[in-house]
Amino acid sequence: MLRSDSLSSVLVIAPHADDEVLGCGGLMAKLARNGTRVHVIYAAVDGFHHYGLEGETTYAQRVAEIDDVAELFGCTYEILYGDKGLIEKLDTVPRRDMVDAFEAAMNLHRPDLLLVNGGVDYDQDHIAVFQAAFAAARPIAPQFGKHLVPHVLTYEMTKLNWAAEPLPRSTAYVDITEQIELKRESVRRYPTQLRPSPHIRSLESVTALASVRGKEIGVEYAEAFAVLRTIL
Repeated sequence: MLRSDSLSSVLVIAPHADDEVLGCGGLMAKLARNGTRVHVIYAAVDGFHHYGLEGETTYAQRVAEIDDVAELFGCTYEILYGDKGLIEKLDTVPRRDMVDAFEAAMNLHRPDLLLVNGGVDYDQDHIAVFQAAFAAARPIAPQFGKHLVPHVLTYEMTKLNWAAEPLPRSTAYVDITEQIELKRESVRRYPTQLRPSPHIRSLESVTALASVRGKEIGVEYAEAFAVLRTIL
C-alpha cells in the first residue's frame, strides 16, 4: 500500500497561498516529520482586498506568511506569478505557460506524489490551475524524457461544499490525528486569510472537516483526497 513514510519527494500545487494548508496541511506536517522533500508551487500571490478584512493586504505580507509556513514544515517553494495582479485572474493566463511551468517542476523535483487542488470549484482560477496541472502530469513514459509522477491526488477544501456539480468521491485518506495541531497552526500562519467562525475559512471549519474525514476511516482526524492516478 502507498504510505506517506515511503515518499522521498512531493510536489504541491496551490492556486494561492493558504490553499495548500487548508487542503493538505496535515499531510505536509506528516511528510516533514518523515524527512520528505516537499516543494510547493503557488500559482498567484498578490496584495488584495478580501471579504471580511479591513484594508488591503500587501504582497510583502503574503510572502512573509508563506515564509512562516515554509519554516513550519521545512519545505521549499516558488511563486509562479508574484505581484502580477493575477490573484483571481489565472484563467486569463495562457494555459500552455502554466503547463510548461508545472511540467518543468515535475522534471526538476521528480516527485513520487503530486498534490493539486480539485477540479470542481466555483473559482475559475482554481479550475485553470487544476487543468494545467492535470495536463502537465499526463502519462508520458520516462524513456521519452519526461518524469512520470506515479501518484497524483487532488486535495479538498472546506469551501467546496458550494459546487455546481458533484464533488469527486474521496478515495484516499491520511490519518492526521497526530498532526491536527500543526495543521491548525499552519492555517494560523496565514492571518490575512483566517476568519472567525462561522466563516468557511475558520479554524473551527477546518477542524470540523478533518473530524468528519477522520470518522470515515475510524480515527479522530484525517484529510481526504481523490485519486487521479496511482501506480502500485
